[in-house]
Amino acid sequence: MNRHLSLLAALVLAAAGNLFSAPLDEPRLAAVRESLGRGASFLLSRQQEDGSWFRHPAITALVCMSLIDSPQYASDPTVKAAAGRGLDFVVRFGKADGSIWAEGAEQYPNYCTAVSLVALAAADRPGDREIVRRARDFLMSPASQFSELPETDPSYGGIGYGKRGRPDLSNTQWALEALAMTDHLDREPLNHDPEKAKQADLAWERARVFLANCQNLAETNQAAWVMSDPANRGGFIYMPGGTEEGLEPESKAGEGEAEGRRGLRSYGSMTYAGFKSMLYAKIEKDDVRVQAAFDWIRRHFTFAENPGVGPQGHFYFLHTAAKALHVFGEETVVDMAGTPHAWRRVFVDQVLAMQKPEGFWVNDASARWMEGMPELTTAYAMMALEIAAGGTLK
Repeated sequence: MNRHLSLLAALVLAAAGNLFSAPLDEPRLAAVRESLGRGASFLLSRQQEDGSWFRHPAITALVCMSLIDSPQYASDPTVKAAAGRGLDFVVRFGKADGSIWAEGAEQYPNYCTAVSLVALAAADRPGDREIVRRARDFLMSPASQFSELPETDPSYGGIGYGKRGRPDLSNTQWALEALAMTDHLDREPLNHDPEKAKQADLAWERARVFLANCQNLAETNQAAWVMSDPANRGGFIYMPGGTEEGLEPESKAGEGEAEGRRGLRSYGSMTYAGFKSMLYAKIEKDDVRVQAAFDWIRRHFTFAENPGVGPQGHFYFLHTAAKALHVFGEETVVDMAGTPHAWRRVFVDQVLAMQKPEGFWVNDASARWMEGMPELTTAYAMMALEIAAGGTLK
């Protein structure tokens, strides 16, 4: 089990108190292995001569993650070599300040650094350890995390793309995953400087403030956009706004009305992102914020779409949902009607049914957020299957 799945397992231990074997029967596991093999073959057929996919560090890092956690990575030398060439491409873009990104249009320092750091930490190659440490420091610095605002500002503690003056939950959740995977680097025995551990703790404290500002929960968030009706309570939005920058809060699910007032609607991908991030931030499972988010998930339980926005961002949603539920550590989700769902089985069946005969996945219903790009959606789908299998594939 590599560092990525090891982190998830450790978080399950902290959250649930025990480590479990994924409850997938052997026919499903065999189907997942076969599916991942076809997906890996497709991705290798699309790799550029320079080792990249789309000559883009973040997309390349995402593809590498999907290959590293696949059973083919250990059994097929060509898959491991392809991932290695991809990671070699990614590290070429390391900057003096620790960020990892390609300068130019549609290139975002924070997002690219976070995704690249997750991939490099998962691979755990000895030659990458210095760039990993510097990327981690960058994500905790004021150049990335909004730490120099008043704590009362809704943007405080968040992380954005890095080229515009606003943070959002999508970028923040990637950064927090990267920081969670590398947190050990600032702790004993790998680090003997207590100031480094203190810096890391402060970054997590700031992140917890931002997460609360993104949640549709009146008990902990008094923002004017918060909706307290059952359909939205506990869910998350994309961006809480910011008074210093004059930013308006935003939900990709738009506005709604409840109890005579308008607010922002919660939706699936950001709710799972917030839910997962709270667990990374070591907020206890019985905390009202975590329970409210899980209640939203129970109320809107489905993998057939991204709840609240339908087909938009479906594969991003699947990838995020698999990680979040795995970290939460509960094998069964009981929906609000009282129906139990063995989520891994439902999830695997859904994702396997979406694969094309050629081995790739793509969002036929909505190309928004680059989901018309089969290399990206295939990476998301493969990572989702690998996480749902719970580390039992190898």
